Amino acid sequence: MNQLQHPDRSIPTGYTTGPRLPSRTVPPHPTKTDSDVRKETLMSTLPRRRLVAGIAAAAAASLALTGCSTGLDEADAGTTEGAGDDSALESGFGVCNDEPVDGIDLEGALELINRYQQPADGLLISDPLTGPVDPTTTFAFVDNGTTVSAIMWEAFSDAAETAGVSAERVNAGTDAQGINSAFNSIVERPSDVVVAPAIDPIFFADQIATLEAAGTIVISAATTNAEEFGLRDNFGGYGASIENGAVLAAAAIAMTCGQDTEFVFYNIPEFAFSQVQLSAAEEALEGFCGGACNLRVVDIPVGQMATGGPDAVLSDLQAHPETAAFITPVDELQVGLPAKMDLAGISVPGLGQSSTPPNVEQIMNGTQAGGFAVDLTMFMWLLLDQGLRLDQDMTYPELDWAEINPNLSTILTRDNAEEALDGYISVPTYRDDFSALWGV
Repeated sequence: MNQLQHPDRSIPTGYTTGPRLPSRTVPPHPTKTDSDVRKETLMSTLPRRRLVAGIAAAAAASLALTGCSTGLDEADAGTTEGAGDDSALESGFGVCNDEPVDGIDLEGALELINRYQQPADGLLISDPLTGPVDPTTTFAFVDNGTTVSAIMWEAFSDAAETAGVSAERVNAGTDAQGINSAFNSIVERPSDVVVAPAIDPIFFADQIATLEAAGTIVISAATTNAEEFGLRDNFGGYGASIENGAVLAAAAIAMTCGQDTEFVFYNIPEFAFSQVQLSAAEEALEGFCGGACNLRVVDIPVGQMATGGPDAVLSDLQAHPETAAFITPVDELQVGLPAKMDLAGISVPGLGQSSTPPNVEQIMNGTQAGGFAVDLTMFMWLLLDQGLRLDQDMTYPELDWAEINPNLSTILTRDNAEEALDGYISVPTYRDDFSALWGV
């Protein structure tokens, strides 16, 4: 039985990344043609993410992995001493002490993880507005009533105040009737820009044409079907979900050093982005493993996720002791799970997206292998910036999600988790940087 232990927290020198992520087929989109999948790359001013040599060393301390071999060994992350031989690789979760299973592209997976552990070079947009911000510009922010939406509104209203424009919070909730009523109220008093993050456009499809006819700019985000309703596939949407699914697949390989082939994806069937990430993870694993890996899929309904998600995960892992690692688009499923696994006498590493403060605390104390955090503040400031640009009739570029996502998200390990305890911030100077672009 191997131990997943936390090595010295130094960045290894002389680390060479492996081949780039294998090309993968984009999961089918209901309304996309092949030519629509990748239309054009981001504007030339988009800073590229630095592929800095070395992966930040981190792993969960004293976490005994029973029932599967992680291939991770205790060693200094800055060297390969004690890791078996001079060719040992740092996985981002520990030092890999053995070669991966034949056919598994461990280095390709590590390269992708590495991209998500580097600091952002700056804002995604570097062109200033074409003119001064009109202080009479009005924004309507549609709030779906969730905890995350409340966090997003706080960041969005801060951005609006900085830009010197008005922002109104419109409470919609998550049910069809509430969303429809909220948009009807906006139609009665149209704003210049409507921003609706994490709200399915199917619930306000009837109002889109009415608002746009009145000159209102409608911005959807964090939904996977925006293009079906004539809206932009935006931040956190379909293209972004494809990239996120590939990252989850790479994490499964990295957490096990490419020495295991049995994984599970905990899917939330009510979340459309979860389905897209699942398809992308399956496609990416095919590329990383050449068909050698098996990804089971277990549905955990959203209602169960909130009240018994960790128990559902534990029961599944107990029933499938062959499982080497798990991945999920909702890291909330891991909150409280380590203690339950400890009582049950099992321990399987897992990684989920949208890590919450309790997840971060578990990563910090070494009971959760890793997490996947998004910069919600940057997300909201980018949406307000997008609204300002479109309101000035500026052309907004099609976005390259392979470049965008690593600048908005990060893979959390014990080495860097503390930085995200109060919310992950990708660009600490974002306020001054946006102010300069807006001329305020």
